[in-house]
Amino acid sequence: MSNQFMFADETSQQTTKLPTEYWKILIVDDEPEVHAVTKLALNDFNFLGRGLKFYSAFSGEEAKQLIDEHPDAAILLLDVVMETDDAGLQVARYIREEADNHFTRIILRTGQPGQAPERTVIVNYDINDYKSKTELTAQKLFTAVMSSLRSYRDIMSIDQSRHGLEKIIAASTNLYTLQPMNSFVDGLVQQLSWVIGGAKQTLYATSNEDGSIYKVLAAHGEDSKVCVGQTLRSVIPSKALSELEYIITNHGSYYGDDFVLLYCRSHCQPHGSVLFIGGLSRSLTADDHHLLQLFSENVQLAQDNVVCLEDSDKFLARLADQLMLHHASQFNRVIEQDNEVRLTYEIAQRVAADDAETTALAWSLFAQARPLLNSVTDAAAAVETICQQRVARSLRALAHGEHEATQSAHRALIERLERWDGLGLPDGKQGSDIAISTQVLLLTEQLLEWWESGVSDDDIAVRLNDEKGRYYSPKFLNAVIKSLPELRTI
Repeated sequence: MSNQFMFADETSQQTTKLPTEYWKILIVDDEPEVHAVTKLALNDFNFLGRGLKFYSAFSGEEAKQLIDEHPDAAILLLDVVMETDDAGLQVARYIREEADNHFTRIILRTGQPGQAPERTVIVNYDINDYKSKTELTAQKLFTAVMSSLRSYRDIMSIDQSRHGLEKIIAASTNLYTLQPMNSFVDGLVQQLSWVIGGAKQTLYATSNEDGSIYKVLAAHGEDSKVCVGQTLRSVIPSKALSELEYIITNHGSYYGDDFVLLYCRSHCQPHGSVLFIGGLSRSLTADDHHLLQLFSENVQLAQDNVVCLEDSDKFLARLADQLMLHHASQFNRVIEQDNEVRLTYEIAQRVAADDAETTALAWSLFAQARPLLNSVTDAAAAVETICQQRVARSLRALAHGEHEATQSAHRALIERLERWDGLGLPDGKQGSDIAISTQVLLLTEQLLEWWESGVSDDDIAVRLNDEKGRYYSPKFLNAVIKSLPELRTI
């Protein structure tokens, strides 16, 4: 191979020990000497505390396999002419179109510029740089790699921020359910990691009731999956551990050389949370300090709001339980004064005598909560799913209820779109998996609607027969159909 396709002579540099983390560089060229010289020219490269790790391919087909194996490669150094005159260009098209990788930076290198004119290639192929081997010295290669890595870092930062924002937006639409708070904080932590830039690990830990233990609620970066659920003391480095007690006791912050500890004060609980950011690759600016302060205030405020909502849910659940206890103590009087409760009781007696009183008491809560929900017909599944999400948000308080009637009402509201044949939502429950109390409450509602609309018993019987085995238990409907005239008099 001609030396003109290597690099122009420059002062050699001593080999230095590379960091333990690397940027992946794919070298695709049919000349082994090009691989060797490229590695030699970049052997001491360092960017943001990371060196380079090289992976080689010697043909277009090998390159495609390498791309599939390493989608997180930062740079592809790509020769144009290999087994065919346009093998490199086909690889460039493959990585963007078939592999759908728009992050890896492609630096095209050619020893025969006439085979692939620069303007034509830049216009027709999604590459990021074009270099002629005859002009590519080691210093120019260093410059090209450095600028490409900066672009890759910025692109990945934007993409990570986008994923973080998606988590935040998704969680924000469901802030009134139990899980999204974790998702919300997780998205914020991920976003924060990249806004600060270069952090290897970000942890957000919340306190138990007495403040003796802080457990990791959300994590991003190194060992993030392992850290979640662990005590903060067990997962942060010893140099940060020595400062942890101070920032908790004083509700303060500590900025080390490569880590940050920040206390997040709570306004509704005696103990707050702790934010840890470790493995920083740069010194933090005053703007970074301000951003961290905003995070500590706002994320804790969001968590405080969720805690307050949970307390409100428990309070409302206790009120519901007290109402059920009051009605239970005067059950005979209740069914004499409320015909709908009595109707529910009569239907329940015919199919589930042991639970008839509990099911009848549940009607009071079910009937009050039911108007909160959208009426759902045979709409698209997506619409029904949205309605189910609204159930969870609007009626979460009843889930905390301890009285059997409160639990029955809540279950009926959750199962209101389930079907006996298993084709319902949200869980596709089938047959006896659906509570008999749910069927009683739903059918009571249906009968009241039909009677109010003036539907005759004969027509109701036809409709119920049609729903046997679909929406309701056949045995249950048989018992109701036989009693229609008697039930109407109630």
